[in-house]
Parts: sequence; structure tokens; C-alpha cells
Amino acid sequence: MFSDIVTERLIVRQLRPSDAHSMFLYRSDPVVAKFQDWKPDSVEKTLEFIDIASRIEPDTPDTWFQLALAQRDSDKLIGDCGLHFFSSEMWQAELGITLAPSHHHQGYATEAVQAVLEFLFTGLGKHRVFASLDPGNSAAIALFNRVGMRKEGHFVESLWWNGEWVDAVIFAMLDREWRTRHKRGG
Repeated sequence: MFSDIVTERLIVRQLRPSDAHSMFLYRSDPVVAKFQDWKPDSVEKTLEFIDIASRIEPDTPDTWFQLALAQRDSDKLIGDCGLHFFSSEMWQAELGITLAPSHHHQGYATEAVQAVLEFLFTGLGKHRVFASLDPGNSAAIALFNRVGMRKEGHFVESLWWNGEWVDAVIFAMLDREWRTRHKRGG
């Protein structure tokens, strides 16, 4: 069972049906959708996604565990964060984040990713967390640099996406790097 993560300005929690309209609005925005794998075409499809996501527990192999990023003072959904868990590499997790454009450049993504990294490393005992990004997504690259993840590689035309071969940039962090960065010792 997942317990909410509360930060200075956010509540990181499971998605709820009441989030569907807000999620649909930012996920279907062309600025956001450009870098997303999942693009809903209706509020109903978003509700279906939330229904499926709400039945997944953290660290379930071969799943994406989707979290809501809500403002702490209002519980208003401003984004979501996906955590990909693997059966073949159970000590690793993949992280992805989506934020509504109206909340860009305000530090919310940094705050959310730091909280989620703490959950993955401390709460779930992961050894390595990584993110796979479009090299054109400069905001995400800056975000993952800001939280201390290092660029591990740039894979040329490694993904077939939207009818074409595209590059992927991988950022990652190890548990020991997280602990060192947060002076929690070793």
C-alpha cells in the first residue's frame, strides 16, 4: 500500500477519479504531449487509465506505478509521475514526470522528483533509478541534472516512436550517490 508523500508544497499520492479532467487537460496539451508516450483522447480514457493505475501497487514487476502530483494547500492535480518496475532488474526503477504547463518553472518538478527519489531509494531500497528522455526535452534534461542525476548515454535512433526512429538520453543515479548528495552517510 502506498502512503502519501508530503513535501513543502506538494502531496505525492495515488491518482483519483476526480483527477481525470485536470490530467486530461495537461496530458492532451500539445506542448506536454510532444514528449509523452501516453496521450489521452478523452476524459473517459483518462478515467480508464486512472482506474487501472489505482489497482497497481508500488514495486509490482513489469508495471508503471503512476502517482499524482497535487498542490499541498488545495489538493489540485498539477502533474503526475510514473515509476516503472522491472521483473528482470528488480533493484532498478525508471522514473518519468509530467507537469501541467501552467506549473512549469516554479520548482514543482524538482520538489517532486527529489521526493520520489527518496521513496525509491529509502522506501523501496532501489540500487539505481534512471530516466529515458528525448534529447530535445531541454526542460527534463535540466531537471534531472538539477536533482543530481548523471547523463549515462545518448542512444542514437534507439526507439521507434510515433512512426520514426528517435534518440534517447539516459540519466541515472545510484543509491550511494543519493545518500552522499543528501549527507545521510553510508
